[in-house]
Amino acid sequence: MAGAYAALPADVQPSALNLLASRSTWSMAFLNRVESDAIAAKVPADVATRLRSQDDPRVAALATRLFPAPRPPAKTARAAEVLRVRQIIESGPGDPYKGEATFMQRCAMCHTLFHKGGNVGPNLTAYQRDDLGTMLISIIDPSAEIREGYQNYMVRTKDGRVLSGFLADNDAQSIALRGVDGQDVRIPRGEIGVLKAMPTSIMPEGLLEGLNDQEMRNFFAYLRIPQPITK
Repeated sequence: MAGAYAALPADVQPSALNLLASRSTWSMAFLNRVESDAIAAKVPADVATRLRSQDDPRVAALATRLFPAPRPPAKTARAAEVLRVRQIIESGPGDPYKGEATFMQRCAMCHTLFHKGGNVGPNLTAYQRDDLGTMLISIIDPSAEIREGYQNYMVRTKDGRVLSGFLADNDAQSIALRGVDGQDVRIPRGEIGVLKAMPTSIMPEGLLEGLNDQEMRNFFAYLRIPQPITK
């Protein structure tokens, strides 16, 4: 599967990556191809954490080298970035029609806004999206305040699988984890070896990277619209 990963359609790759990170032998094959530049993979933060947490020390060491754990930003650095982005947003108007494209590229796989998007993270439609301060902290430092119900968990099963996601369902017989691919994986409780809450959000950091000032204003103009835009 690792050899076929690069040729998979973009909308299938998240599910394939989720599967590759679930067992150490598959993870090693994937990481070896990343190391040799056969695969240029952008790995979500929670998948990278799973790779670094594999029982096989070779997998864990290679994953740590290829996808090192990010250092959480200092409070002063986070506050400075929030202020910088706020000043950009407030320095001129944004075009929500153009900002929609950025949302669809960077957010829609996980979040829904006005019936467009995925069901991994919270539905943003009913959020207080006019509260720019709260929104900026959530985007710039997603692990600072994780919304209740969206805590990221890692599971190690007794047969060696490593899975992660938030608890989409939880009862006396089993749990269901929803990962970044939006798919639920149900695990009987009798098969769970370790169930651990993770301190990091399933939402990736660096969401605003690569956007120029006008693109950023367009993006936030779309995020803050009170009703769906029409074309």
